[in-house]
Amino acid sequence: MPLLNDNKQLIVAVVHRRAGKSTAIVWRGLRKALTWRRDHIEGKRRNLRIDTPRIVHVLPQQVMWARTGLWDKLVNAAKSIEGADIRKSEMRIVMPSGGVYQAGGMDNPDAWRGGYADEVIEDEADDVTAGGLDMVVEPMLSDYMGTRIKVGTPKGNGRLADAYMAAGDDPDASRYLLPWQETGVLSIEQINRLRKELDEEEFAQEMECSFTSPNSGAYFAKQLDEAERGGRVCNVPYDPALPLYTSWDLGIDDSTAIWFFQITRSGEWRWLEYFEDSGAGLDHYVRHLKTKPYIYSKHYLPHDVEVRELTNGGRSRRQFLNGLGVSPIQVVPACNPADRIAVSRTILARSWFNAAGCARGLKSLRNYKREWNEAAGVWRSNPVHDWSSHCADAFGTGCQGARETGDKPKVNIKLALSAPSGAGAWMAS
Repeated sequence: MPLLNDNKQLIVAVVHRRAGKSTAIVWRGLRKALTWRRDHIEGKRRNLRIDTPRIVHVLPQQVMWARTGLWDKLVNAAKSIEGADIRKSEMRIVMPSGGVYQAGGMDNPDAWRGGYADEVIEDEADDVTAGGLDMVVEPMLSDYMGTRIKVGTPKGNGRLADAYMAAGDDPDASRYLLPWQETGVLSIEQINRLRKELDEEEFAQEMECSFTSPNSGAYFAKQLDEAERGGRVCNVPYDPALPLYTSWDLGIDDSTAIWFFQITRSGEWRWLEYFEDSGAGLDHYVRHLKTKPYIYSKHYLPHDVEVRELTNGGRSRRQFLNGLGVSPIQVVPACNPADRIAVSRTILARSWFNAAGCARGLKSLRNYKREWNEAAGVWRSNPVHDWSSHCADAFGTGCQGARETGDKPKVNIKLALSAPSGAGAWMAS
């Protein structure tokens, strides 16, 4: 509540991951757009042309509004305000009072020049890499002595750390450092689970708001090392008594990636094969599926499978795949990459990999890492988009989809009894 009601001209909020900081800032901004009066402007400044209140909320990249689901949260919140006009194409909410909540990205900072704002919210501030940022933001706030909010989780000793330290000596600034112990948002069970999923440096950074330098940036190295040491990268045969799932990442110019996996009643995940190719149509991947001896139970595909394409006669990719016999398809909704990575780490802890069939996939998972911001000397929250990301996204789609739908294997007793004799140990589970 102190953060939501703070009217200082500079506010720096360092908050742990999964605390709900972006949602809270959305509510603060909507309320200000609806109710704000410029009573703090004194003397001659009251005679300035009175524009409607304008709140500008920026993420490092504009596309992140859709990818993280924050735009949907903003829309749902605005719907509770009677008379609010939601303008999706402009990414803005116009209040019945005339106030404006404007969403956008800082990947093109010059697009904001010449505008004004009563408040500029820099969300995930450590990931904003735009040069000359102050020369863009500060003039926007100058007309009406507006507020600048920098909020995020640390990515090392970068911009957010610098802003937090500077705010301590600024009488016109407020600063907040909210690790998990201070917010009470997460239960002890959730914290203990995160401690198992993250290494010490990652936990200190993400949950305790540590500004110390993070690790090498590899997301899954620790979990894959544990799988190797535990003998979980070995010969893992196909069990015909268990459902067989596929999970995909779709590409056109980029690669399309597919994982083949099974889940046992005891919660073991068995990754049998990984397949990737590029420059081919969807029919190419369907033909590959049909060469396998598997009986498919379900196919997990990302949300862009619903995209309609002229090359498919106006049909969506999902309809095209259905027409080729790929069914049933479970569409996995878009989510924050950090959430998908967290789910993948959880599943990796109980995963077994068929060494021969998953060699390429394991190599890609090991290489999947954060972007490095050379200028700021910090790791960004975004993963690097390179040759390894398609594999990791397909893996995450399967982890997210199967876990959220609660799929449980229904063992086919006849197939189990007729399975090859060498599979006895696997049948037992």
